[in-house]
Amino acid sequence: MSDIAHIAAIGMLQVQERLQAISVNAASATLPGYRRQVAVARDFAAVFAPPRAQAALDAAGHVALSASTHSMTRLVDLRPASTTLTGRALDVAIDADDLFFALTDGEQTWLTRSGAFQLDESGVLVGERGLRVVGTAGDIHLPTTNVTIESGGQILDDGLVVGALQLFGVTDRSAIEPSSGALLRAVDGIFAADPEMVRVRTGSLEASNTDVAREMIDVTALARQYESLSRVLQGYDEALGRAIQKLGEG
Repeated sequence: MSDIAHIAAIGMLQVQERLQAISVNAASATLPGYRRQVAVARDFAAVFAPPRAQAALDAAGHVALSASTHSMTRLVDLRPASTTLTGRALDVAIDADDLFFALTDGEQTWLTRSGAFQLDESGVLVGERGLRVVGTAGDIHLPTTNVTIESGGQILDDGLVVGALQLFGVTDRSAIEPSSGALLRAVDGIFAADPEMVRVRTGSLEASNTDVAREMIDVTALARQYESLSRVLQGYDEALGRAIQKLGEG
Protein backbone atom coordinates (compact mmCIF):
# COMPACT_ATOMS: atom_id res chain seq x y z
CA MET A 1 0.00 0.00 0.00
CA SER A 2 1.29 3.47 -0.87
CA ASP A 3 2.17 5.97 1.82
CA ILE A 4 -0.90 8.07 0.95
CA ALA A 5 -3.29 5.14 1.22
CA HIS A 6 -1.62 3.96 4.42
CA ILE A 7 -1.94 7.39 6.03
CA ALA A 8 -5.59 7.63 4.98
CA ALA A 9 -6.37 4.19 6.41
CA ILE A 10 -4.73 5.06 9.73
CA GLY A 11 -6.63 8.34 9.80
CA MET A 12 -9.95 6.54 9.32
CA LEU A 13 -9.17 4.15 12.17
CA GLN A 14 -8.29 7.08 14.41
CA VAL A 15 -11.55 8.82 13.54
CA GLN A 16 -13.44 5.67 14.52
CA GLU A 17 -11.65 5.55 17.88
CA ARG A 18 -12.42 9.21 18.54
CA LEU A 19 -16.08 8.61 17.70
CA GLN A 20 -16.17 5.71 20.15
CA ALA A 21 -14.81 7.97 22.91
CA ILE A 22 -17.41 10.62 22.07
CA SER A 23 -20.21 8.04 22.19
CA VAL A 24 -19.12 7.00 25.70
CA ASN A 25 -19.02 10.66 26.76
CA ALA A 26 -22.48 11.37 25.36
CA ALA A 27 -23.95 8.30 27.05
CA SER A 28 -22.41 9.37 30.37
CA ALA A 29 -23.22 13.08 30.16
CA THR A 30 -25.73 12.86 33.03
CA LEU A 31 -23.68 10.46 35.17
CA PRO A 32 -22.52 12.21 38.38
CA GLY A 33 -18.74 12.42 38.67
CA TYR A 34 -18.03 11.09 35.16
CA ARG A 35 -14.77 12.26 33.58
CA ARG A 36 -14.82 12.54 29.80
CA GLN A 37 -12.51 10.46 27.65
CA VAL A 38 -10.44 11.84 24.78
CA ALA A 39 -8.84 9.70 22.10
CA VAL A 40 -5.59 11.00 20.62
CA ALA A 41 -2.87 9.54 18.44
CA ARG A 42 -0.30 7.67 20.50
CA ASP A 43 2.54 9.76 19.05
CA PHE A 44 0.85 12.92 20.36
CA ALA A 45 0.40 11.41 23.81
CA ALA A 46 4.07 10.43 23.87
CA VAL A 47 4.97 14.13 23.87
CA PHE A 48 3.57 14.25 27.41
CA ALA A 49 5.21 11.04 28.61
CA PRO A 50 6.85 11.00 32.07
CA PRO A 51 8.76 12.70 33.58
CA ARG A 52 7.27 15.74 31.79
CA ALA A 53 3.72 14.41 32.02
CA GLN A 54 2.60 16.06 35.23
CA ALA A 55 3.55 19.64 34.42
CA ALA A 56 2.53 19.42 30.77
CA LEU A 57 -0.83 17.79 31.42
CA ASP A 58 -1.70 20.08 34.32
CA ALA A 59 -1.00 23.06 32.10
CA ALA A 60 -3.24 21.55 29.41
CA GLY A 61 -6.22 21.20 31.73
CA HIS A 62 -5.45 18.20 33.92
CA VAL A 63 -5.69 15.60 31.16
CA ALA A 64 -4.31 12.22 32.19
CA LEU A 65 -2.94 9.40 30.05
CA SER A 66 -4.93 6.19 30.04
CA ALA A 67 -5.62 2.91 28.21
CA SER A 68 -4.33 2.56 24.65
CA THR A 69 -5.47 0.83 21.47
CA HIS A 70 -3.54 -0.07 18.33
CA SER A 71 -2.82 3.48 17.15
CA MET A 72 -4.65 5.60 19.69
CA THR A 73 -4.44 6.40 23.38
CA ARG A 74 -7.43 7.17 25.58
CA LEU A 75 -7.02 10.18 27.84
CA VAL A 76 -9.08 11.11 30.88
CA ASP A 77 -10.08 14.75 31.22
CA LEU A 78 -9.75 15.42 34.97
CA ARG A 79 -11.04 18.97 34.94
CA PRO A 80 -13.68 19.60 37.64
CA ALA A 81 -17.36 19.97 36.87
CA SER A 82 -20.21 21.95 38.37
CA THR A 83 -21.92 20.87 41.58
CA THR A 84 -25.67 20.55 42.01
CA LEU A 85 -27.75 20.40 45.19
CA THR A 86 -29.77 17.23 45.72
CA GLY A 87 -30.73 17.43 49.39
CA ARG A 88 -29.96 13.72 49.92
CA ALA A 89 -28.00 13.08 53.10
CA LEU A 90 -25.79 10.47 51.40
CA ASP A 91 -24.96 12.54 48.32
CA VAL A 92 -21.48 14.00 48.79
CA ALA A 93 -19.35 16.30 46.60
CA ILE A 94 -15.60 16.76 47.03
CA ASP A 95 -14.31 20.30 47.62
CA ALA A 96 -10.92 19.64 46.04
CA ASP A 97 -10.05 19.15 42.36
CA ASP A 98 -7.29 16.58 42.83
CA LEU A 99 -8.85 14.16 45.34
CA PHE A 100 -11.18 11.18 44.91
CA PHE A 101 -13.40 8.77 46.77
CA ALA A 102 -12.28 5.13 46.71
CA LEU A 103 -14.62 2.19 46.11
CA THR A 104 -13.68 -1.46 46.55
CA ASP A 105 -15.00 -4.98 46.08
CA GLY A 106 -12.46 -6.31 48.56
CA GLU A 107 -9.91 -7.23 45.89
CA GLN A 108 -9.66 -4.22 43.63
CA THR A 109 -10.01 -0.50 44.32
CA TRP A 110 -11.37 2.18 42.00
CA LEU A 111 -11.39 5.95 42.27
CA THR A 112 -14.37 8.17 41.54
CA ARG A 113 -15.60 11.73 41.86
CA SER A 114 -19.16 10.49 42.21
CA GLY A 115 -20.47 10.66 45.77
CA ALA A 116 -23.92 9.22 45.03
CA PHE A 117 -23.90 6.80 47.98
CA GLN A 118 -26.49 4.56 49.58
CA LEU A 119 -26.73 1.75 52.12
CA ASP A 120 -26.78 -1.88 51.02
CA GLU A 121 -28.84 -4.58 52.75
CA SER A 122 -26.22 -5.02 55.46
CA GLY A 123 -26.00 -1.29 56.24
CA VAL A 124 -22.67 -0.72 54.45
CA LEU A 125 -22.18 2.53 52.56
CA VAL A 126 -21.79 1.76 48.85
CA GLY A 127 -21.38 3.64 45.60
CA GLU A 128 -21.48 2.75 41.93
CA ARG A 129 -22.03 -0.96 41.11
CA GLY A 130 -22.63 -1.62 44.82
CA LEU A 131 -18.91 -1.18 45.54
CA ARG A 132 -18.08 -0.40 49.18
CA VAL A 133 -16.96 3.11 50.07
CA VAL A 134 -13.51 3.15 51.68
CA GLY A 135 -13.58 5.09 54.94
CA THR A 136 -10.84 6.00 57.40
CA ALA A 137 -11.35 2.62 59.11
CA GLY A 138 -12.29 0.54 56.07
CA ASP A 139 -15.95 -0.21 55.32
CA ILE A 140 -18.45 2.31 56.65
CA HIS A 141 -21.37 0.74 58.54
CA LEU A 142 -24.30 3.06 59.26
CA PRO A 143 -27.37 2.36 61.39
CA THR A 144 -29.59 4.55 59.21
CA THR A 145 -29.60 6.87 56.20
CA ASN A 146 -30.69 9.69 58.49
CA VAL A 147 -27.15 10.84 59.24
CA THR A 148 -25.20 14.06 59.00
CA ILE A 149 -21.94 14.28 57.08
CA GLU A 150 -19.71 17.14 58.18
CA SER A 151 -17.37 19.07 55.91
CA GLY A 152 -14.39 17.13 57.24
CA GLY A 153 -15.97 13.81 56.29
CA GLN A 154 -17.14 12.70 59.74
CA ILE A 155 -20.50 10.93 59.70
CA LEU A 156 -22.75 11.67 62.69
CA ASP A 157 -25.83 9.82 63.93
CA ASP A 158 -27.67 11.74 66.60
CA GLY A 159 -24.49 13.67 67.36
CA LEU A 160 -22.26 10.60 67.63
CA VAL A 161 -19.49 9.85 65.12
CA VAL A 162 -20.32 6.52 63.43
CA GLY A 163 -17.82 6.69 60.58
CA ALA A 164 -15.68 8.96 58.44
CA LEU A 165 -15.13 9.35 54.72
CA GLN A 166 -11.58 9.11 53.40
CA LEU A 167 -10.37 10.95 50.32
CA PHE A 168 -7.46 9.78 48.20
CA GLY A 169 -4.85 11.32 45.95
CA VAL A 170 -2.96 9.59 43.14
CA THR A 171 0.78 9.04 42.90
CA ASP A 172 0.79 10.03 39.22
CA ARG A 173 -2.13 11.90 37.65
CA SER A 174 -0.77 11.00 34.21
CA ALA A 175 -1.38 7.29 34.94
CA ILE A 176 -5.14 7.32 35.51
CA GLU A 177 -7.19 5.01 33.31
CA PRO A 178 -10.93 5.01 32.64
CA SER A 179 -12.99 2.09 33.87
CA SER A 180 -16.76 1.63 33.63
CA GLY A 181 -19.17 4.46 34.40
CA ALA A 182 -17.59 7.12 36.61
CA LEU A 183 -14.93 4.74 37.92
CA LEU A 184 -11.21 5.32 37.33
CA ARG A 185 -8.09 3.22 37.87
CA ALA A 186 -4.84 4.66 39.25
CA VAL A 187 -2.10 2.58 37.65
CA ASP A 188 0.72 3.92 39.84
CA GLY A 189 -1.12 3.74 43.14
CA ILE A 190 -3.08 5.97 45.52
CA PHE A 191 -2.54 7.47 48.95
CA ALA A 192 -4.85 8.61 51.74
CA ALA A 193 -5.19 12.39 51.84
CA ASP A 194 -4.28 14.28 54.97
CA PRO A 195 -7.42 14.60 57.15
CA GLU A 196 -7.00 18.37 57.11
CA MET A 197 -7.28 18.28 53.30
CA VAL A 198 -10.64 16.47 53.39
CA ARG A 199 -13.41 18.89 52.48
CA VAL A 200 -16.81 17.67 51.30
CA ARG A 201 -20.31 19.05 50.80
CA THR A 202 -23.23 16.88 51.74
CA GLY A 203 -26.51 16.98 49.86
CA SER A 204 -24.60 17.76 46.66
CA LEU A 205 -23.22 15.90 43.66
CA GLU A 206 -20.54 16.82 41.16
CA ALA A 207 -21.83 16.54 37.61
CA SER A 208 -20.16 14.98 34.58
CA ASN A 209 -17.60 17.27 32.94
CA THR A 210 -18.89 16.32 29.48
CA ASP A 211 -20.22 19.16 27.34
CA VAL A 212 -22.70 17.48 24.99
CA ALA A 213 -22.77 20.46 22.59
CA ARG A 214 -18.99 20.30 22.28
CA GLU A 215 -19.10 16.55 21.69
CA MET A 216 -21.66 17.00 18.88
CA ILE A 217 -19.48 19.64 17.23
CA ASP A 218 -16.59 17.19 17.36
CA VAL A 219 -18.79 14.49 15.77
CA THR A 220 -19.56 16.80 12.86
CA ALA A 221 -15.89 17.64 12.34
CA LEU A 222 -14.89 13.97 12.51
CA ALA A 223 -17.61 12.99 10.04
CA ARG A 224 -16.20 15.47 7.53
CA GLN A 225 -12.68 14.22 8.16
CA TYR A 226 -13.77 10.61 7.64
CA GLU A 227 -15.52 11.54 4.40
CA SER A 228 -12.38 13.27 3.12
CA LEU A 229 -10.20 10.29 3.96
CA SER A 230 -12.69 7.97 2.28
CA ARG A 231 -12.42 10.02 -0.92
CA VAL A 232 -8.63 9.77 -0.73
CA LEU A 233 -8.82 5.98 -0.52
CA GLN A 234 -11.40 5.84 -3.28
CA GLY A 235 -9.24 8.00 -5.52
CA TYR A 236 -6.20 5.81 -4.79
CA ASP A 237 -8.20 2.67 -5.58
CA GLU A 238 -9.41 4.11 -8.88
CA ALA A 239 -5.91 5.24 -9.85
CA LEU A 240 -4.51 1.81 -9.00
CA GLY A 241 -7.23 0.16 -11.07
CA ARG A 242 -6.43 2.33 -14.09
CA ALA A 243 -2.72 1.58 -13.71
CA ILE A 244 -3.36 -2.16 -13.65
CA GLN A 245 -5.63 -1.83 -16.68
CA LYS A 246 -2.90 0.04 -18.61
CA LEU A 247 -0.37 -2.63 -17.71
CA GLY A 248 -2.74 -5.28 -19.00
CA GLU A 249 -3.26 -3.45 -22.25
CA GLY A 250 0.50 -3.19 -22.74
